[in-house]
Amino acid sequence: MEINVTGRKMKVGDALTLHVEDRLASVADKYFNRTIDATTRFEKEGHTYRSNVSLHANQGINLQSRGEADDPYAAFEMAAEKVEKQLRRYKRRLKSRHKMPQREASLELAQDYTLVAETDDEEVATDGAQDDQPIIIAETKTEIPNVSVGDAVMMMNLSDADAFMFRNCKNEALEVVYKRSDGNVGWISPN
Repeated sequence: MEINVTGRKMKVGDALTLHVEDRLASVADKYFNRTIDATTRFEKEGHTYRSNVSLHANQGINLQSRGEADDPYAAFEMAAEKVEKQLRRYKRRLKSRHKMPQREASLELAQDYTLVAETDDEEVATDGAQDDQPIIIAETKTEIPNVSVGDAVMMMNLSDADAFMFRNCKNEALEVVYKRSDGNVGWISPN
């Protein structure tokens, strides 16, 4: 498993890097034997440290979590505990569905764009973009899974995303689940 540890506005030392690698490797090995990669990014904002952990497990499972504390180790531990909890829930859900008939998991590819609004403290090349328009900073291919609504909600929660597009395995339509401001999950279906 490949583990990347980076820092923004701070240097990440060898001891912290080793701690992150050991912790993420033990979490990944405990729940999945084929984890592909993990990335941890530390940021310092004033006296607060923020740790963002992203773990890519097998079969298109992407987990993300954040932790904030006055110490980078504590911030990372908060984020690592969230990832471990997500993996535990996912593994438990897979075991409970073990007796159900297996369906063909087909995936489609779609473009995935990350948009960021320009801020005053960072200089970003705008390439002729207007002042009030966000800037595209990442463009990748992402997979659209063919899953049930319940599985789509689980995958959205695992990836810590606000919205998730999927192809419903019952009617083959493209649908979206999203987190509502009241804490519930919304479902957009063309039917």
